[in-house]
Amino acid sequence: MKGTPQSLWLSMANRTASQAIGFWSGVFGAAARRNQTALFNAMTKPPKAKRTTRKKKTG
Repeated sequence: MKGTPQSLWLSMANRTASQAIGFWSGVFGAAARRNQTALFNAMTKPPKAKRTTRKKKTG
């Protein structure tokens, strides 16, 4: 492969793209490991109806 500007630009783009892919896959991998049980439960169990507003206890 000759060192033409196009080939140099392509190699640079491929390098940065692979670095970005590695970075994001690491980020998503860490998040997936952190939320693995939550994701698994969400996939297997039917979603429960959550009440967003809490009732104030009087007295």
